[in-house]
Amino acid sequence: MRVITLAAHSTPEFKEDRSKDWILYGTERPWRNRYPDYLLDLFNSSAKHNAIIRGKVDYIVGKGFRVDDKGLGTESLAKVSKFINQPNPYETLDELLMKCSLDLEIYNGFALEIIANKTNQKIAGVYHVDFTKYRKCKETDGYFYSEEWHKTQPEVEYIPEFDPYKLGGKSLLYVKAYHPMSDVYPLPEYLGCVPYVEMDKEIANFHLNSIKNGFTGGNMFNFFNGVPPEEEQEALERKIYDKFSGSENANKILLNFSDSREQGTEVVSLNGNDFDKRFDILNQTVRKEIFSGHRIVDPNLFGIKEDGIFATRNQIRDSYELFQNTYVNQRQRLLEQVFNGLASVQGFEGRLYIEDTEPLGVEFSEATKVSVMTRDEIREAVGLEPLSDVQMSKEVRLAKEDEVSEIQLCDAFSECGLSLDEWEVVDSKPVRFQSDKELELSEQRIRKFGFADENFDMAVLEILKENPNQTWAAIAAQLETTVEKVAESLRSLTSKNFLTITEQVVEETSQRVAEVTREGTKALETAEPLDVTFRIAYRYAKSPEASGADVLPTTREFCRRMVSQSANRVWTNADIQRIGMQENRNVWMRRGGFWTRQGGAVTTPYCRHVWEQVVIKERNG
Repeated sequence: MRVITLAAHSTPEFKEDRSKDWILYGTERPWRNRYPDYLLDLFNSSAKHNAIIRGKVDYIVGKGFRVDDKGLGTESLAKVSKFINQPNPYETLDELLMKCSLDLEIYNGFALEIIANKTNQKIAGVYHVDFTKYRKCKETDGYFYSEEWHKTQPEVEYIPEFDPYKLGGKSLLYVKAYHPMSDVYPLPEYLGCVPYVEMDKEIANFHLNSIKNGFTGGNMFNFFNGVPPEEEQEALERKIYDKFSGSENANKILLNFSDSREQGTEVVSLNGNDFDKRFDILNQTVRKEIFSGHRIVDPNLFGIKEDGIFATRNQIRDSYELFQNTYVNQRQRLLEQVFNGLASVQGFEGRLYIEDTEPLGVEFSEATKVSVMTRDEIREAVGLEPLSDVQMSKEVRLAKEDEVSEIQLCDAFSECGLSLDEWEVVDSKPVRFQSDKELELSEQRIRKFGFADENFDMAVLEILKENPNQTWAAIAAQLETTVEKVAESLRSLTSKNFLTITEQVVEETSQRVAEVTREGTKALETAEPLDVTFRIAYRYAKSPEASGADVLPTTREFCRRMVSQSANRVWTNADIQRIGMQENRNVWMRRGGFWTRQGGAVTTPYCRHVWEQVVIKERNG
């Protein structure tokens, strides 16, 4: 008796072969140097695998890129908007994000083609490219592109590796997530369940061909006409293997022609009559292992309901939060780091972030609904009639009383403060304090370092001394300035040897780390504080982002009066706090356009005016 082995599967083994000018991406046939094509074939062939990857991409991409625009001027905001809306002539940044996320989940990496502008100072275009077409150059920091990696001698094109400090022509940004088995190319996160993805593919093929054909594999052939020579046995084995092995040949019909039973062939089924049940059990096992390999905690997140299990909204939300924290966040950080790195070449840094999505629609509380309804809509909802003219007159009277209260508040400001006839404004900047703590820290830094450029550099240096991992955006937020000004300060500090900036790998991602040098520490210790003749005060003025005149016909009375008074008067923090206590009003919040703190849920209605922080000195001092 001879045993014929039918259609055994071997997962392509990944090795980096350095025998070519490029490093082979896998060496096992039939996918030699085409391992990413193999992964793409799995993605296209397995319904379960495809659904999970696309679901992951939806969660990672979320609502797309958003901009932290706090402190950004009009010009800087225009640059950011252009980068988001048109990184190249054909796509938006969100479209690039979708494609890169899909590649990241299939291959655990992605590639972008970077085109420099004519002066080689900025990026003219960022393009998504096919990750399967590139191989790492063995000798230099570059890559080869080819459409013919299936050939022994493919036609290739060399593309240099992207270097943000040496822009020029066309270059390739090749991004890969870390895997301990690979130094050059990425391996997928789901590597452990690849055999089960293959099984899912073959199960589908088997069932399809079972319907098309009608012959079940797993049978024994008995030949009754003697034992042929070894060569004839092997030839017959090859013919049967070619004809019936593999899921593509499932359930084919076997025709046997013979003169008698003694000279014919007997086919004995070895599968039994429960083959369909065994496939169902196998299918359940495959599904479980694929979900485990993808680190999926709840199939309901991907629209797959498990038999006999009904998930509530709270259960789905809990599963979503777990999946978001254990998987999605790290993938988003990688994508944000890459695109913020490209944005930094364009002159702004750390401003892009991906806004999360949710698996379920948001349910608004009754309080939230009421907050956005008109007075008559609320009354109608509770079964009451709209307000009569008399009642409306009462509402108007209350509004008038509130306006009178604001006038009294302005009158309180007119009775205190410092006259600009006696004091001179040295420098100023708009402020949007969200707490007393922010105000105190701001004044402390001004007293210690002042407003001058050199003193601003010292303030940046002090922050990095306390936290070397602080991002440029976070520094800008603390100093109520722009990322561009922080970047300029960092260049100045580096040129003075007060600071060194290096790249370090933390939790499998690289990040900038600033180290204050011995000279920088000495400069901080010897920094001269703000002269005692200077004081810190505040005035009310039009926001720098607002256009038009300081006061418009629609300007409310509080703003109109305070802008007028600020033309020749300023107030200390102590003055403002005292007036607030006397009038039982938060004076800092009396200003008003809509200002939104990005990355959070705080949205507060404000007007086109703002409090300005000023440094003043006596005119005769």
